Amino acid sequence: MDTFLTAFVEGILLGGIYALIALGVVVVFKSSKVFNLAHGGILMFLTYLLWWLLDSVGLPLGAALVIFVLAAILIGLGIDRFLMRPMIGQSGLTTFIMTLVLGFSIIQGLAILVFGGTPEVMPKIFPEGTVSIGSVTFSYTYLFSFITATVMFLAFVSYFRFTRSGLAMRCVSEDHLISQSLGINVKRIFAISWVVGCLSAATGGILLGSLFAVDSSIGSFAIVRALPVLLLGGMESLTGAFVGAILVGLTESLAGVYIDPHVSGFRQLLPYILMVVILIFRPHGLFGLKVIRRI
Repeated sequence: MDTFLTAFVEGILLGGIYALIALGVVVVFKSSKVFNLAHGGILMFLTYLLWWLLDSVGLPLGAALVIFVLAAILIGLGIDRFLMRPMIGQSGLTTFIMTLVLGFSIIQGLAILVFGGTPEVMPKIFPEGTVSIGSVTFSYTYLFSFITATVMFLAFVSYFRFTRSGLAMRCVSEDHLISQSLGINVKRIFAISWVVGCLSAATGGILLGSLFAVDSSIGSFAIVRALPVLLLGGMESLTGAFVGAILVGLTESLAGVYIDPHVSGFRQLLPYILMVVILIFRPHGLFGLKVIRRI
């Protein structure tokens, strides 16, 4: 029973991080209808950047985080201005391939070229030690990572629901042309969505790097976990992204405890299995809406 509870709690904590990572993909897709496969590459580059600032350059945490956040904002603005904006009006397949090449070839290759791509240990950002709740024990890193991810997720959701630019973004997600006729600067909303996406990737990278390690596969790890979350929750649902992430975190954690000892590597295979099952039985996700077209 103790093993189950520990795996259950760790699954929820891990799911909170997956939710934050998936949030960035949802935001970009909602506003611009671009499925951003570059998300993992952006996450990897920014995670290595923070490690380099803290470990190699030796900057204090506060200064490193300021540079880190500015870099995330500049990357988001740069991708929108120089890559995505010229492709407005192109097919979804074209932008899909663009983000695929951008993330898995250009950005990841640049990160390996600049930072080496070797596995590194992220300097301690959160307190060391463990916390016990009854018979369940987990590290402070897990706890603070979950708290950080949840707070950031709620902050982004509040931004979308209660600010003028957030409301404008929701309007743009419904119809670009109508939004433009209402005086909304659609290109500006696209830029904001890419900045939010990069900040989501940046924060997710910090948390994953603190929990595991900083290496060249961290971006692929993140996007592979985000895909079943997005499929399960629905591509345009923030609530669905959070619920889907918790479910994916739980199944992954429980599979690691109960199935991995008998079927080696099953935990790493599980995200792909979940994607196939979701696509077969619930292609629109738990919170997604079916698109009805008039013929």
